Amino acid sequence: MSIAGLDLNPNALSDALRAIAAPIFAASSTARELTVHVAATPRRRAVKLQIIDALAGTGAERVKVRFHRERDLLAPRSLERLVMRFNGGEIAYDPTGAVARAKALVTAAHAARTALGEKVGGLFYAPRLRTLFVALNAKQVAVGDKVKIGELAEIERNVVGALGHAFAGQLSDCPAVRVGFGVPGIELVAVDQASVARWSARALHAVRRHWKPVALAALFGFGATTAVAKDPAVSQTNLKLTGTGGQVEDEGAWFVNGILTAPLGNSWGFQLEGAGAGVDDQHVLGGAAHLFTRDPESYLLGLFAAYASESEFDVDATRLGAEAEIYLDQVSILVAAGYQFSDSLEESAFGDIELRWYITDNFAVSGGGGFMEDSSVARLGAEWQPGFSALPGLAFRVDGAFGDDDYDSIMGGITYYFGANASLKDRHRRQDPASALVGLLQSVQQEQERLTALYGPN
Repeated sequence: MSIAGLDLNPNALSDALRAIAAPIFAASSTARELTVHVAATPRRRAVKLQIIDALAGTGAERVKVRFHRERDLLAPRSLERLVMRFNGGEIAYDPTGAVARAKALVTAAHAARTALGEKVGGLFYAPRLRTLFVALNAKQVAVGDKVKIGELAEIERNVVGALGHAFAGQLSDCPAVRVGFGVPGIELVAVDQASVARWSARALHAVRRHWKPVALAALFGFGATTAVAKDPAVSQTNLKLTGTGGQVEDEGAWFVNGILTAPLGNSWGFQLEGAGAGVDDQHVLGGAAHLFTRDPESYLLGLFAAYASESEFDVDATRLGAEAEIYLDQVSILVAAGYQFSDSLEESAFGDIELRWYITDNFAVSGGGGFMEDSSVARLGAEWQPGFSALPGLAFRVDGAFGDDDYDSIMGGITYYFGANASLKDRHRRQDPASALVGLLQSVQQEQERLTALYGPN
């Protein structure tokens, strides 16, 4: 049996894809190739190879694997835009029936517009009600303040006929129809792009205000997919090592850091880190622990404890605090705040903020600063992962800081990420969170330098 000209066995294809432990939600085919559609997963390379190997015995010689971000599946501007992601091919695998329903609704919308022309202003689907709302263009239908009942009935018959034709063979999935001059204040999604482009700004505002992507996920058919696609807080246990060198206040300086991050179930993770920093012949050592929950598509929330000390003047400090990371498309916002305890330094509240911009998924620039009650420091940085095949986890970095009392530093070096191969952005959001030791080590280091200037080295 063939699918879209390919010599594929549909049952074998379905069995092979169902057996793969990955969020596969559809497969589409053209005369040239089979495309398998997978919700975003941090194990992309491994999943791709697994899919290709599994389909080798089904007659699929040319296989393409396409990964879709969750927000692209759950928050499309229209169902037509969602359907376009399947490249117009024949649906060869659709376990939830979601893709077929979306395509049928879009087909019906196009047919209704062809039959009714400018009489239709917008077509919107209500997943909870399984109802298609047809918003009419009053200027095309009403004469003055009167509307012909017969014309409304004819419009409804055209829409129902278009739906019946589009859903032929699956009439149980065919939605109900409501025709009127507005849209209700419920959860809605535009069916076609014309509904997004032509409908009034006021109505579209209502749609955006009331439309909840969760409803589309649970009731339109993506619920099973997204439940599987929910990414863990930590993709897998991983290790990161950093080494940099440069100067601090015109003195030679170095910094090393090791961070181990591991999952605690699906939603939680923990991180242990150790670091050392030196200026001239003086050095500071520290360690930290983090406990956090994270959705790699949206945010991280956690608590941490950090300690740092130096032996020359017996200066030490402890920080307890909370941290948060907000993930936008190509921007991350990192915030931490808490209290610093010390027998050697003035105790004080502290705060850190960093804005990180991913110019590409493998090149990031950042800016931010650290603040305490009587001091502050500004920080700038950049990190680039070139993606060498022999050293996929190698990244180059440069970091600068300047603050009160003429403090300044410039450091450059490397970081190596041990763990699943991933882009730099995914390493930051799916593997290890930001360090809690950089600001603390700088705080102890500045006090060490102040005491050295007053009393000389011990």
